[in-house]
Amino acid sequence: MDVPFISSGAISRAHYALVRKVETAPSPQVADQYLLDEVDAVRDQLARSTLTLVCRWCLCYPSHPDSGQKQCKEYLIILLYCTTTVHSADIDLDFALHHAITLAESGKIVQDKRIGYLFCKEIMPLDHELQLMLVNTLRKDLESIDISRICLALDNLIQSATEDVIPAIQSRLTDLLSHNSMHVRRRALLAFQRLSRYSPGILQGITSKLQKRLTDSDPVVVSAALTACSESNKAGLISADKYHALLSRLLVSEWRNHPDPAKNPLLLKIINALHIISSTAALYQCFLALANTSPELLSAVQESRGRKFVEGIRGLLTSNEPNDIYLFVACLECLDSQLWAGTDSDVPVVLEEWEMERVMKLLDSDDRCIRQKTLRILQRIETAIVEGYYSRILQGDLQLSHMHNTDETCKRLLEIIEVISSGDSELYVQHVKNILQAVEGDTAMELRHVLQDTVEELLVYIRDADISFRSGCIGSLFASVIAQDSQIGPTMMIVLVALVTEFLSLSPTSPMNLLVGISRRLSSYSVSIQDACLLCMIRLAAECDDVPTEVIDTVRKLLERSGRYIRRRCDQFINLSLHKRALRDIVSSARSTSLPDFLAALEAQAPSVTSSSNRSPSLHTAQSPERSVSRTSNPTQKLRYEAYEPPKPAPRLRRYSSSSSRASDDGSSKFVGESQDGLARTITPGDLALASRRDLKTMSTGSPAPANSLPVVQILDEDDSATRVDLIALDSPFVSEPMQPISAVLEASEPDFETVWNRLADHNARGWCEASIDAVVRRLQGVQRRLKVISEDQDPFKGELKILVLPSVAQDSRVAVLRLKASDDDSCLWRLRCQDDSLLKMIRGMLAESY
Repeated sequence: MDVPFISSGAISRAHYALVRKVETAPSPQVADQYLLDEVDAVRDQLARSTLTLVCRWCLCYPSHPDSGQKQCKEYLIILLYCTTTVHSADIDLDFALHHAITLAESGKIVQDKRIGYLFCKEIMPLDHELQLMLVNTLRKDLESIDISRICLALDNLIQSATEDVIPAIQSRLTDLLSHNSMHVRRRALLAFQRLSRYSPGILQGITSKLQKRLTDSDPVVVSAALTACSESNKAGLISADKYHALLSRLLVSEWRNHPDPAKNPLLLKIINALHIISSTAALYQCFLALANTSPELLSAVQESRGRKFVEGIRGLLTSNEPNDIYLFVACLECLDSQLWAGTDSDVPVVLEEWEMERVMKLLDSDDRCIRQKTLRILQRIETAIVEGYYSRILQGDLQLSHMHNTDETCKRLLEIIEVISSGDSELYVQHVKNILQAVEGDTAMELRHVLQDTVEELLVYIRDADISFRSGCIGSLFASVIAQDSQIGPTMMIVLVALVTEFLSLSPTSPMNLLVGISRRLSSYSVSIQDACLLCMIRLAAECDDVPTEVIDTVRKLLERSGRYIRRRCDQFINLSLHKRALRDIVSSARSTSLPDFLAALEAQAPSVTSSSNRSPSLHTAQSPERSVSRTSNPTQKLRYEAYEPPKPAPRLRRYSSSSSRASDDGSSKFVGESQDGLARTITPGDLALASRRDLKTMSTGSPAPANSLPVVQILDEDDSATRVDLIALDSPFVSEPMQPISAVLEASEPDFETVWNRLADHNARGWCEASIDAVVRRLQGVQRRLKVISEDQDPFKGELKILVLPSVAQDSRVAVLRLKASDDDSCLWRLRCQDDSLLKMIRGMLAESY
């Protein structure tokens, strides 16, 4: 040691001489011998009674120079030096422990007490019998008003506390959590964390104080509280959810006050704690923080640390777990491409070639979110990558695993153009038109099918977009309606009429021009598209002062050559066009501006308007001649009915065959019940499916129906002078006792149709079935479920056949409700509500099958 004594840091000249002697020894063995000799000399000095007496005398006379304590402190330091420097032997220093305890207890200054505590910590084992002697010393120091003494005792607890000390200091330690000094509060929290190793329950009584200390004004106290909270979470005293919530609030607070991690180490500690309890969430939060930091700063951090941010997540790319893959692309999306993709010449590519290939394969992932995030990542690297991928799919050069049909292909292409357009509404609309034109080809318009998933995708995307993008899309799409040279396929037309109805208030195009544009294309579509177009035209008519003659003529021509369903819709348009007040009342009564809600309001109020308007002479001229005659003439004047007595030999149930069950104008099912016998009837499943509740009651009770109320088939012969009735009799076996009325059983056990329909309002499906209503009912009878059928002339929803699909066993609670509206071309419009997905798919499949 070449430094002088005054600069050496030695506590005394004896200490300085010993260090020089050891460092200049010719060999380690000689140096060890010097140290052992010094230990023996100190042992002799401490054993002298004079030193002990001096120490005791100094305690009695505080004003006397504490030479005894000073000499004792020097000896303890020398002994510590000897035991930490010796190489070849272990030194037993138990002889000095009671001197160290005495110094820790009676030291006049904190530095002396610290030496006593330090010697005990380094030399005394935790299970030593003299540990109990320190308990009283620690308690007295903790109860002192001197902050330095309190901190010294707390430091000793943090470094070498034992389980025996807990009962003596727990109460005082709890009080110190609210001490004025932040140094005391911090050490008290760390002391609790240390003592919790012996007794985890010690933290249970300070849970509220821990949460308060997490909002402490001093960051070092918050950091200590975070450590104690971590121990509470490990011990199960704070639930993971509550701990996560505390950490999240703390992270937000600290990030708002000190967002720079270099100036706020607490941020890193919070993130590490979050990583322990929720690694994926913490990792994603870290990358979200990076997303709000400038690339220049992040690049400088990468260079200074010699590590790229992507290296922390690249291991997730090889995982087979979808959550890990999603976390990878979500974190990668937060980083600027110049930090890892090689777009900046100063930063090389981080991912290897095989890793980039795996990223490209994510474009064909099963998860849509993963596909979309991957597209956005590649778009930022190079727009040509995404555009080339889009062109290959559009041209049919690339077939992906999940593109089984045209609808799936369209949906995948729409995902891509959402990224390519980047908020440009005009570019988005142009790409949509190109996609539909490519997938529909040159097929005749009436033969093209509506891509239902594509319609839903477009409508949801436009509705959820911000107002500026939505307005831009509406302007571009509506302009194509009035452009005579533009060709609009059925899928695009459904999208257009839905948007026109819902967002008419945002339209830059006048309602009259839209009305004319839709009417010019009306005749080129199939029946289902015509229905949607006519509904939209009815809505547009409410905003026009006068409906152009061109539009009226187009609708009349369509009425003359269409089936019953479209004729009815054409009648609605013509009638309501002349009664604007009634039409506007319908518009205002709709729950929303959407097309389905407008249809519901129209069907609820239009029948009364139509029936009253049919008495107007001006409306008779607006209908086709045949239609006018059939609607205004009195059926009883043309079809004569002569009553006859019911057959007496046996009770018979007479009903129509399936081909004639809807021959009347109102579309109601016809049954003839002629027996006046009190015997019960045998009812076939077909009769039960087609019968209304009133018919069932009549058949089950056997009460005679009045002669003037019997529904019969009325067929005109050529000379219009006679009628014929075609009856099919079903003989019933004799039953000794009359059974309970079927209607009573049904009313007691089956739910009300309208109640179930309203309850399932959030589970809608609708469509067009190419089969007749009878065929649909027969197919439904094939399922292993009970059917409750309400005829077309019964409430609710008159004019539609209502079917309740009920479970066949009590344990099954799945129910479906179906409404069928017939058309003259042996097809029907259906609306279905069902909460169970499997039952919904089964019924939809039956309605979609060819018969």
